[in-house]
Amino acid sequence: MDRHLHKIVDLEQDLIDFSLDRVAAVTSFPDHFALVRAIEAEAAHIPPPILKSWIAAGPQTAHLRLAPYLRRIADRGLLDIHDADSAAAHLTLLTVTDVNRQTFYGAVPLPQEEITQLVTLGVRAGPQVGW
Repeated sequence: MDRHLHKIVDLEQDLIDFSLDRVAAVTSFPDHFALVRAIEAEAAHIPPPILKSWIAAGPQTAHLRLAPYLRRIADRGLLDIHDADSAAAHLTLLTVTDVNRQTFYGAVPLPQEEITQLVTLGVRAGPQVGW
């Protein structure tokens, strides 16, 4: 996060580059994301407290780490957000989650150009949907 969001040079491009790095993690850690696919497939058979613990230990931590960066960017007047936690969740949904769903967490390859296009559209949609 720090690499792309600490010093903003071009907000849109920095958010795109940051999101593309997050998407690349799926192919960098295939065993982890195979486990994610298995957990999602079996979610109805996993006790809710275990699922909540898994979310708190994994997916939610990314939002919690991202929110302060977005708050600092907004404090500099570069983003118009009211709630940094929601903005972090929305940025993730519009970029990383969209790609992960279409690739089933890396199980189905997607051309890099298409990934870049999805992420770019997601970053550009953020201000329009009021992160």
